[in-house]
Amino acid sequence: MAFDYDRFGDAAAAALRSNVAGLDKSIASGLRPPPDMWLSEWTTKFRRFADDDPIPGPWRHSTAPELVEIMDSMSPQDPCEEAAIIKCAQSGGSASAENWIGFISDLAPGPMLFVQATLKAALDWAAEKFWPMVENTPRLNPDRGGTIRAQGTPDGNGSTKSKIRFSRSNGFVLLAGANSAASLRQRTVRYAVEDDLDQFPEDLDGQGSPEVMVDQRLKVWRRQGLSKRLKISTPTIKGTSKIGRAYAVSDRRRFHLKCPQCGSRFVPEWGDVQWPDGKHEQAHLIPPCCGFDHIEHWQKAGMKLPDGWLSDEIDGVKTPRILTEEEFRAARGRMPASVKRGFHLTGIISSFQTWADMAVSFRDAQGDLNKLKTWTNLVHGFEFELKGGTPDYEKLRELREQGWGPRQIVHIPVGPLVITMGVDVQGDGLYLETVGWSENAESWTLDARFLPGPTDVKGEGAWADLDTYARRKIVFPGGRSFGIDQVCVDAGYNTEAAEAFCRAHPNRLAVFGRAGWQLPILGRGENLRYEQQGRRAGQASKKAEDKAFIVGTFGVKLSWYGFLRSTLAAAEAETVGAISASRGRAHFNVDLPDEYFEQITAETIVTETVAGQPRRVWKPLAGRPNHWLDCRVYNTAAHEKLMLDTLTQEDWARLRAERHAPKDGAQAGLFDGPIAPATMPAAAKVEAPRTPPPAPREGGAFIDRTEGWL
Repeated sequence: MAFDYDRFGDAAAAALRSNVAGLDKSIASGLRPPPDMWLSEWTTKFRRFADDDPIPGPWRHSTAPELVEIMDSMSPQDPCEEAAIIKCAQSGGSASAENWIGFISDLAPGPMLFVQATLKAALDWAAEKFWPMVENTPRLNPDRGGTIRAQGTPDGNGSTKSKIRFSRSNGFVLLAGANSAASLRQRTVRYAVEDDLDQFPEDLDGQGSPEVMVDQRLKVWRRQGLSKRLKISTPTIKGTSKIGRAYAVSDRRRFHLKCPQCGSRFVPEWGDVQWPDGKHEQAHLIPPCCGFDHIEHWQKAGMKLPDGWLSDEIDGVKTPRILTEEEFRAARGRMPASVKRGFHLTGIISSFQTWADMAVSFRDAQGDLNKLKTWTNLVHGFEFELKGGTPDYEKLRELREQGWGPRQIVHIPVGPLVITMGVDVQGDGLYLETVGWSENAESWTLDARFLPGPTDVKGEGAWADLDTYARRKIVFPGGRSFGIDQVCVDAGYNTEAAEAFCRAHPNRLAVFGRAGWQLPILGRGENLRYEQQGRRAGQASKKAEDKAFIVGTFGVKLSWYGFLRSTLAAAEAETVGAISASRGRAHFNVDLPDEYFEQITAETIVTETVAGQPRRVWKPLAGRPNHWLDCRVYNTAAHEKLMLDTLTQEDWARLRAERHAPKDGAQAGLFDGPIAPATMPAAAKVEAPRTPPPAPREGGAFIDRTEGWL
């Protein structure tokens, strides 16, 4: 029987009818299922970029077709529960995660955890990536009735700095740091994004890995088959890379390009990128299917189709790298809709870097293992495989060069143009290494010694001798004298005394060595001091001078060992008349003690297990001190501080003209002024080098007048 509204009078009846109509609409809206829309569809329909973005306007799949299938695997209709994206830098993987969050807020609301390596990194991502997306996408913009709640609303139900709320449900995105156990324990969630996964710690406060903790947050929803998880990262070291492990246990999909010449599908590899001799900026692709010469970068977009992904193995059979179009489509038809997907976004297929850019950066990384590792991880998008053992210190001893050294009555060799010094601080004294540098990171060990004495009191003991040593001038071959250009001192031990020494002269820098494969050679980072009083008591100081200069020791040692191995190879090649110009060529003076060579090769890379996860780290060899290896690390930091790798050939030529200019007067020794005699701790004394200095040549000739010397 119809409800009698009229008995309430005309005005009340009209109000009741209006309220009931609104209620009917709300109930219907609540019961209506969301549109059957895939994430890739939602993205093209709603995602927008600002006018000042590199690619403004609506999202276009034509820019990066390889992202379509990745995004669709995160749609509710797809059975995928977990996807791992191993990628090069700037490949669109993180943008896909941003689109997924927007889609969830609109069509599949639920609780989500977004994890970065640190909470600060997560907050920076929100400020720099997420909120600009919200502002430029009307479907999300709260000012336009979008699905994201604004920050700081008067009712207190808006988004906050660390929690992004959805407007149409109780869904949210909780921002968390992989270094904070508390932020990973707060909620049971349906969705999770782990961004920059390889930067997560192996163990968090003794509670296991952050990945395991995220897994526990998803358990309830996963049991119902409703959870989804996205892992994204550039890789690091092969065998210990977290994203590499996640990709390895997935269906390992690789992207196939379509050849514009023969129509075949193929997985591009770095060997397919070619360039004329010495012209890396002209790099192009030679397809392995037909060998057509050649494909330019501008053709890459037409070679990428959205259906290009194919599992590395289907039905237990490895998928060939090259397939005809018919074979490719048949393989796609056999590929199961797995619950664990893996996508490899390599630099070669990326829409956001050219093959020429890759080739130029590949050229620039040659001869330096640390740079090559960075290129492999960030530009190529692959794990870096550590190869080679510890350089042979006995063979390195044989490379000591006659005729120069601090205790020889001769001048500094002709090669070095810039002088640095690295200092390792011990309780009973200071180890130092003085190094000369030239182009292409070529180095000369000018001196290595131990200055005994206490190091815990500012300006006293060994510090007084070091100050005298560091202030003396170095005489170059033409006779002109210059001071040491940069000194880097280990301040991790007896910090106040080390900093006091460094404050005495502008060319001195206190540094702190830190383990880690992703740290820069030299960078500002960790706080040294904390506020002692006031409202900020206990908080880190905001003063720039209270930020430590951090030295990434792992990468420096990797480069150094590579330089030593290439030096040995070059020396061997020169015995048969070959000429080598390898980067990082190392020269050693005749006065260096035997122990020096043992110390500069005193560590090796080992695999250790932390919280059940493997990691590759540097460890000292048994019975081998590593003080002069640390000195070389700090010398490399000094090289970085002076930005010597940025100098052009013209810069080096001007520097050579300045420092090698002749000066009247007799040539002095390597260092002017007295210095405490070089001594070693009692437990570390070594014999003098066995190789005697060369006898003076008749008439001072550079080469003996001996028949048949050439």
